[in-house]
Amino acid sequence: MEYTVNELHELFDTLDLIEELSQEYEHFDNNQLNHRADILRFEFMDKNMKSQNSKMIYQYFIEHLDELKPYEKKKLQQVSDYFLKNKYAQKYFGETFNNLQNELKEKWSEYLTPKLFEFSFEKDLDNIRLFYSDYYSEKFHLHSPNYKEILTYLYGKDFVYSCCGQLNNYHKKIIQFYKNTILSKNIPTSSEVCDLKVTQQQASDFFNFFLNQVSDLAKTYTITAEFHQKAKVIKNNHKIYIYLSPYHSFSISLFEFLELFGEAYSKIFNKTDNSTSEENLNYKKQAFSYYAALLPIVSLDIAKIISDFFVNIGTPREVSNVIFKNFLSIRRNPVSLYNINMIQIFLIDLIAAELEEKWFDGEITSRELLIQWEELMDEYFVKVSFNKFEISIRIFHSLLEGLGFPLLRIGILLSLFEHGMLNEHYNHPLQSLLNHFRNHSLGQWIPDELFLTPHTVKEETVQYLLFHLSQLYHHVYS
Repeated sequence: MEYTVNELHELFDTLDLIEELSQEYEHFDNNQLNHRADILRFEFMDKNMKSQNSKMIYQYFIEHLDELKPYEKKKLQQVSDYFLKNKYAQKYFGETFNNLQNELKEKWSEYLTPKLFEFSFEKDLDNIRLFYSDYYSEKFHLHSPNYKEILTYLYGKDFVYSCCGQLNNYHKKIIQFYKNTILSKNIPTSSEVCDLKVTQQQASDFFNFFLNQVSDLAKTYTITAEFHQKAKVIKNNHKIYIYLSPYHSFSISLFEFLELFGEAYSKIFNKTDNSTSEENLNYKKQAFSYYAALLPIVSLDIAKIISDFFVNIGTPREVSNVIFKNFLSIRRNPVSLYNINMIQIFLIDLIAAELEEKWFDGEITSRELLIQWEELMDEYFVKVSFNKFEISIRIFHSLLEGLGFPLLRIGILLSLFEHGMLNEHYNHPLQSLLNHFRNHSLGQWIPDELFLTPHTVKEETVQYLLFHLSQLYHHVYS
């Protein structure tokens, strides 16, 4: 039986609607849903996608790719990913993939009984490993692929091997830098540094003021920020909601807000590109989030906005110095959600990338994954405060995002230093954005595609990163 491209487009529309409905569903708290739950849930759309007719349309065009335009082929890949994820989610967990992610996150946040926790942790992680192995094997037509092989298919050989090569070459130097430059210099902890005296309401007002200042980036979208039960970004039609976690301090909320703003912008930016693969979308989302979060330590611009907004809070330089001290202070519990220390986050990604590969390739068991995480945390952070539940939940949430995210974040951070240091003397990736902001021409800014796509990360970037961090600490604490 032959099918028309229009019938395939109906399948695309159904998949898009599932995504929209899932976003709509997330927009409401559970206690708000009530009778709307049946309307907002997307199970009926799932049934439509999994109907015999839908599968036949999909199968026909998989075998007749020559009838499709390039963007239709990319869209068909999304449909294929949808079917494959559901296939293996059902096999190993008895759930659709959409339901699986939400249910596992809720389950793991509630498990506090050690025996139940450890048993379920091992069992669930074993199934996640099997899920990814089967899913990526079928997606990329591979036989029993290892970790690096999958990542090269996701992000390209040049990106993966250049990142892994640098981590291998500079592993000891990175650890020594942390121990010698930071731990041995009596850098204060977060509890020992003062933050800007800003209330939750004032912080909320400022974040929405900031969004108004950069509204040209939002195009036809309206973005608002508010404090919520947990941090996330929700897109609903042409409205985007930035939900921030409960207020802890201004610097922590600022870091989180900028991260989420980067994610919100990626949703707008990616919406205009139908040819981008899911993997490149992931890269862009992480890149925008990382770049946005680092803006306060790249230039005085954010500090100036804060200084101008609040009355008598201090000069831009004074504000910047407070933010710097908070960004650079040591977190006694590095796996805490409130950690905004860049070098500690970098080290955690280093640990995660190292262990994720060993775990996926079967060199260590799921139980050993937890044990070795704890051991490396002790070694790298010199007996800091943490507990196994926080470690486990961090592992679990990271793996639910997908394979390779720690390495992805490492590569993105290193790519910032490909032209040198992050200051006015070098043409770093954020320079163009800052120039457009200062000239009130953000609507004309076009992001540099090189830094939004996986590419070979230059050898010298680790050296520049460590030197930059060394300068920051010297500037603030000398």
